[in-house]
Amino acid sequence: MDASRSPNVKIFTEDEIKNITSNYSALIGRGGFGEVYRGVLDADYDLVAVKRYIHQDLREEFMEEVSIHSMMSHKNVVKLIGYCIGESTLILVTEYISNGNLDGLLHKSDVSIPLDIRLGIAIGCAEALSYMHSMHLSRDNLVYHGDIKPANILLDGNLATKVSDFGLSRLLFSGGTQFTTSLKGSMGYMDPIYFHEGRLTPKSDVYSFGVVLFELITRKRVKHGDSNLIRAFNKACAKGKGLRELFDAAIADENNIKTLKEVRKLAAECVTLDIRARPQMNDVAKRLRVLKKDLKGSPQSILATHSSWQNTYKQGSSLPSFKKGFSFFKGNTSNSKILTELGNSVRIFTKEEISEVTQNYSYPLGTAGTSAEVYKGTLEDNTLVVVDKFLHADSNELFINGGIILSQIVHKNIIKLLGCCLEDKTLIFIYEYIPKGSLFDILASQEDLPLDLRMRIAIKTAEALEHLHSSATGIIGHGGVATSTILLDDNFIPKLTDFSRACKLIKKSEAAAGDIAISSSLLEKVLYNDPSRYGSVLINLERDVYKFGGVLMALISRDKNTDHDELIIKFTKAYETDKSGKAMFDHDITSEEDIGLLEEIGRLALQCTILKGDEMVKRPTMKDVVAHLRMLRRSWKERTTEAGTQVNETDARSLMSLEPRLPNLMRHLFGYRRISPSDPIITCY
Repeated sequence: MDASRSPNVKIFTEDEIKNITSNYSALIGRGGFGEVYRGVLDADYDLVAVKRYIHQDLREEFMEEVSIHSMMSHKNVVKLIGYCIGESTLILVTEYISNGNLDGLLHKSDVSIPLDIRLGIAIGCAEALSYMHSMHLSRDNLVYHGDIKPANILLDGNLATKVSDFGLSRLLFSGGTQFTTSLKGSMGYMDPIYFHEGRLTPKSDVYSFGVVLFELITRKRVKHGDSNLIRAFNKACAKGKGLRELFDAAIADENNIKTLKEVRKLAAECVTLDIRARPQMNDVAKRLRVLKKDLKGSPQSILATHSSWQNTYKQGSSLPSFKKGFSFFKGNTSNSKILTELGNSVRIFTKEEISEVTQNYSYPLGTAGTSAEVYKGTLEDNTLVVVDKFLHADSNELFINGGIILSQIVHKNIIKLLGCCLEDKTLIFIYEYIPKGSLFDILASQEDLPLDLRMRIAIKTAEALEHLHSSATGIIGHGGVATSTILLDDNFIPKLTDFSRACKLIKKSEAAAGDIAISSSLLEKVLYNDPSRYGSVLINLERDVYKFGGVLMALISRDKNTDHDELIIKFTKAYETDKSGKAMFDHDITSEEDIGLLEEIGRLALQCTILKGDEMVKRPTMKDVVAHLRMLRRSWKERTTEAGTQVNETDARSLMSLEPRLPNLMRHLFGYRRISPSDPIITCY
């Protein structure tokens, strides 16, 4: 895979990197490879980690790291954002993980770490490695990490794992073994088989992970002076005494000792010198989930990957089938098609597993309209999640539609679908947990919302919609944009949610067998003759623009008592009567120097919400909206640093698309994707 062509990986210039890091002013780590700095993406306000390499003669190895890391899409793997190759620079830019690494937590702090949290950290790392070892991304190749150690296991605010540093990673061809004469890795964590024979295999990662397990249960380094944890455990086991004293005294109580002994046993299997006897990482992850569940006092673990794991390790064992219990889909969509379209990135849960994740639905978060109950839950790897439990059978089609579409989308401002339950008549989605709730809730609260923050929310939400409208997976109309469907994390980063009304157009080559394919020229005719059948997605594109206009109005007015359509009417009357929206603006953000920006946002919102049929072509597309908002913010920032400068309305409007517009709905299809009239597409509802 050529990472430079990946749409999700950005190529930065050296000047951009200097700007992101404020000229490398915030050092957060240093190692043999180089230095790591905290940075802020100027346009996005996102915190990032910038890793600058010392050695500049390793460009080929660097690009291999970029290529492999760019393939990773897993909740327990640090996300690669971009890279920079300059004349004297090799730099990686990744997401910023707030809680440092496991090495610091275990060996450089006195923070109490309960055993269940430690098991969660281990499970997250095991899940990431299992994912890498089963990727088969390129001609049946898999990914070998090559440097698993506590310093490369990062931890987020909930102590959920994010595996990092793919500098020593390799693609192992056909999933087999390779040999090398160039040994690289960290002593103490390096597989002795690799060290002595140069043999590269996924089982080398298993060895390194086993060492990490030993450190987790002892809170000691594997090697410290003349002491060696592995030898100490082997000696204690041989003598039949002294084992308990090796465990971290903070967790070695009567309630935990059985679990600790089982973790020690698993770690010993991982580090055995008989490489064939080492378990595979997917089995390691299953066994750890069993142990975490048993720690809570239950005799059997439901979360042991759908109860499929058995104590005896079986080479090549497969997951059970989940194609039963789907009777409610009969006459609607086939079981196999649902599972196929959801893809491998979405985990299938049983009802019992959902009960464990939510602790028997103990933490309700409210309702989603009248169709779903919402609960807070925790996965085995310490990841916080939201569980949406659908209540009515008439929600089935919306549930399936939204899940299938959302499972195919990857964007930082769109909610992640992590799993679902389709068992019997249970309909459940599992999403990433977004702590602050919805924009509707925030606007209705007393939370301080400066104008700069509101601009960020608007731009990022618009970017999410622009992505949907021009996504590589197809043209997607969300259909339900509102302040209630925009969630905010602790940093007020928006995440678009609720895809139950979403519709999609995809290329014929991506269509499943049996779908109806039509040409776009035919579609144009059908839209006028029978819009109810084929027009859903294009109507949603227009609806998204219209609804986003209402979101803009809500952001600058903070009107708590007016619904979407009434708010649009109020804004329209204000601009018609006073040629200004000042009467509608939130008084908290109406300082004199900001009025010009607010007026322009108000005018843009009115353009988004044009309803008159003969003027509909004047509505901007989301691509136009994003460009316009970015320009407004840039002009506003310049105005704050240059006294007397005003937002230039003419310049702002010049950014709106000057391309010829097709009538009404069809301009979206051609305006976003530039699809020729003969390009075959299908509709998918």
